Amino acid sequence: MNKTNIIFAILAFAVIAGCTKPFRLAPDDDSEYITLSLGVSGAGETKASSTNNIYGIQVQYDSQKDGNIDAPYAYGLFDNTNDMTILLLKGYHYKFVCTMVKNGKNVLYYGQYGSNTFPGYAKPFQRSNSESTALGNRFIYKSEDEDCFSGLGWGTATIKSPSGYEEPSMPSIERYYGQYDGYAPRSGDVVTIPLKKTVFGIRLIIEKVPEGSLNALFDGELLSGNSTPSLKYDSGVRLFSFSDVYNCWYTDNYEQKLNAYWSFKSSIFSGWAQTGGRQLRTR
Repeated sequence: MNKTNIIFAILAFAVIAGCTKPFRLAPDDDSEYITLSLGVSGAGETKASSTNNIYGIQVQYDSQKDGNIDAPYAYGLFDNTNDMTILLLKGYHYKFVCTMVKNGKNVLYYGQYGSNTFPGYAKPFQRSNSESTALGNRFIYKSEDEDCFSGLGWGTATIKSPSGYEEPSMPSIERYYGQYDGYAPRSGDVVTIPLKKTVFGIRLIIEKVPEGSLNALFDGELLSGNSTPSLKYDSGVRLFSFSDVYNCWYTDNYEQKLNAYWSFKSSIFSGWAQTGGRQLRTR
């Protein structure tokens, strides 16, 4: 008797395709400020109307005027793009970094996290002092809070799970990322941050498994369970965030090596058990 044949077809592809208080350099600072509105464009623009999407924006500036835009200025967590209004000091250059999680209110974990003293959204909106971030629809300036986001460029996210939450490095969420660098404030401007989709898709097809049980995993993420009476399993396309969101956004034709594993156990004859694996590469 021939062993049960198992045919796996795995396809992986990449889809890259209000202000409360001004920032102060010193207590007696009388610098001039400009009020500006921010917005998003590109892949994330069509998603902007949903109130379930969550945007994290971090603003940095060239505090020493030496060409290095790396000093924290402000951050904010939004679900309403109309509230993205900020006060900027005149005479400095700025960088705006934004990441958006589509349907973030439903897929991301919100609550007590680790040793934090108050609930909020954790990764990718965790702050550098290990504090979660509340959804405030306003910018928090450095003079109010020294710590800004620490993981906007990484794929890891604290997502909901049956046990409360988990933190996969490549979560099954739809993620967007973008930057606007070197901006000098001008009255009347609207700063638009272009966003790109920073996810890849996996589709798993399993055929000719007449009985028994089969499990398939993609880097720890369960994609299928037992075989079906139709003798064919098709997971459909599932989206995953890249583990390095920044480099996916920054690098043309970005690739990432991934691993898929499977195991089959027959209910009739243990000698038919099979295991295997395959390295994938997103394109």
